[in-house]
Amino acid sequence: MHTIAELVEFLNKIGQGHLAQNIDKFTEQQQKEFLEQVNKLNTTYPGGLEEYTKRAKVLLKNSADNVNPYEGFVPSVPIGEKVNFSSFEEVAGLESIGREELNHTAFVLVAGGLGERLQYDGIKIGIQFEITTGQTFLNYYLDFIRAFNEKAELAIMTSDDTYTLTMKLLEENNYYGFPKDQITIMKQEKVPAMIDNDAHFTQLPNSLLIETKPHGHGDVHTLLFQHQLPKKWIQQGKKWLVVFQDTNPLVFRALPSVLAISKTKNLEVNSITAPRKPGEAVGAICKLTKGNERLTINVEYNQLGSLLPKEPVDEHGYSVFPGNINSIVFSLQEYDSVLEKTKGLIMEFINPKYADATKTKFKSSSRLECMYQDYPKLLENDNRVGMTQVNRAFCFSTVKNDIKTAGQKFQQNLAPESASSCEQDLYFMNRQILKLVGVHVETSDASDYEFENIKLNLSPQIILKPSLGVTLAEIKNNIKNTQVTITRNSTVVLDGETFKNASDKLEIDGQFNVPANYQSKTKYRTFVGVDSKAAQHLLIRGYDVKRD
Repeated sequence: MHTIAELVEFLNKIGQGHLAQNIDKFTEQQQKEFLEQVNKLNTTYPGGLEEYTKRAKVLLKNSADNVNPYEGFVPSVPIGEKVNFSSFEEVAGLESIGREELNHTAFVLVAGGLGERLQYDGIKIGIQFEITTGQTFLNYYLDFIRAFNEKAELAIMTSDDTYTLTMKLLEENNYYGFPKDQITIMKQEKVPAMIDNDAHFTQLPNSLLIETKPHGHGDVHTLLFQHQLPKKWIQQGKKWLVVFQDTNPLVFRALPSVLAISKTKNLEVNSITAPRKPGEAVGAICKLTKGNERLTINVEYNQLGSLLPKEPVDEHGYSVFPGNINSIVFSLQEYDSVLEKTKGLIMEFINPKYADATKTKFKSSSRLECMYQDYPKLLENDNRVGMTQVNRAFCFSTVKNDIKTAGQKFQQNLAPESASSCEQDLYFMNRQILKLVGVHVETSDASDYEFENIKLNLSPQIILKPSLGVTLAEIKNNIKNTQVTITRNSTVVLDGETFKNASDKLEIDGQFNVPANYQSKTKYRTFVGVDSKAAQHLLIRGYDVKRD
């Protein structure tokens, strides 16, 4: 569209003529900006705004009619494997297979979100998620990916909210030593917001411009297609694609085992999962069957409850339907073929907040959304769609709640999912890894701190750099025959240099290899509460290292 007349004609054609009713009351510059916005929205959404409006009307009708997309389907346990992380032999056997596959793996980080929900003013991947070395999430991810394979490539999906801040974080930190030409930054665009069941777009107050909102992380598939990255990676000899989210550092320790399951089970899609309790507010990976229809997919816990009167459990009391943690391994060749057919456009949904029982108007504007875990809906069959279940302590801990909300959840015996609990979980996982490879680590099941109504078991604080090893066997081999002991109150950073000139024994009692700016002047580090003047990354966890 090049003229205002063409714009008005187009809007009338797609049922959005109300947007131009008062167009003559606005300046020529405002009209020009409106034309540019509509052209951009029409170009960036596959099929254009006419297709967006058609899809919205169908989904809005389904929402008003309370249509359950999975009604009539019968859930069953999907194909896959459980990984027993209490057994060195079992995990090491899988990791020996997966370690080779990591040499042929590309990575995608979904990082379109800000830290507003955490009361953190910035991007979530820029949060210092542990205060033993001060790593940001992005620093940690890049270190692992580079340790997996120096030629590995990473694509990062950003949004209007996070693109500039992501680039700033990378550039100010010299890409954390990761090769700049092996990172691709993708930016998702927003979509129009709507205010009623006729899918009428809303406008910003006193403006011609359409109100827009994020379309959801399912856009990652469309962006990968538009950038033609799967084809590029296949040409480089890559076979696998790992998609992961922005605040779950634990999953990287599980990836070698999960890739082994993908290879040995010949899985096209392999969702990483964790045990969940019946009724727990976590989506579940299920195989759904209705007649000849079969679909292995994430089912939200409230939808699962409508399909099953009671969830069956295993011998440990966990649901037989494992919890989705939104980290997925794709077989790259098949993934590229599906994107060529579908352009990566994921089936959408809408979740309007209705103004009253008539369900005709909304309390606030709504938009179409999509989730990247709904990718299996693009497949013609689900014969090779499965899951790998890993102990939660080795694959999942995320940062999604502000400290006050997290404290309330803890008091309700729910996972806090806070900056403090994620840091605690990282230390716990690293202690368990060292125990698996024969290190004597003095631990206790009792919490040693309480901040903001959350009890924490933070000691000993252990950081295992990926240069020490990305598999149990690598870590054990790098430690060699050194007998290592770590006392309960110690703070330890182990990396690829630690054991190069080690003697037969290494007894750690206190601070070992901790960066100077994270050390305490006393023998043992301790933590203290912080006041409102503290740095953001400390406020969201409620404590800092006692320096004196």
